[in-house]
Amino acid sequence: MCFVSTTRGWSSRTTALGVNCMSVCRRSRKFRSRRGVSTIESILVLVILIIASMAAVQFGLALIVRQAITHAATVAAREAAKGADADELVEVVETVLAGHQIAIGDHATLVFENGPDPIDVEVRGTLPCEPPAAPAIDADENRVTLCVSLGAPPFLNILKCYGINFCGRHFESSSVVTDE
Repeated sequence: MCFVSTTRGWSSRTTALGVNCMSVCRRSRKFRSRRGVSTIESILVLVILIIASMAAVQFGLALIVRQAITHAATVAAREAAKGADADELVEVVETVLAGHQIAIGDHATLVFENGPDPIDVEVRGTLPCEPPAAPAIDADENRVTLCVSLGAPPFLNILKCYGINFCGRHFESSSVVTDE
């Protein structure tokens, strides 16, 4: 509600709290015309934040699993140095990766190279996996290479519709140890 007051020949409209009515009306019109723009800006920013959050979850999960794969290859190589065969190494790897629901088979492969000449190579799993050519292993060394597909669980391919697709890719980790 506005009141008219006259002081020193001035005539102005003020509210009961003493605020100029004209400036209040102008401000409310200004905010009213900006309301739709603010909503659209908020929606655009929210979409970008959701995509960034999904990317962070995707890459975070991939890094956690990569660390677990590296750990499994290291533990398997230690067991190979103690004299374990390929089937025992598969059990060791599956035990380490059980929390991530990864098993040697269609989506994971274990390659065990035993050092005596000629190099004895045993492969468990069907995922194509080539052990690295360097460093060459000596007669008293063992190398365990573990390959895991990124197109299978536990990987979420949630960014596929945005052009980031992990199908057909895999993590590979190798570990070399000397026989005990």
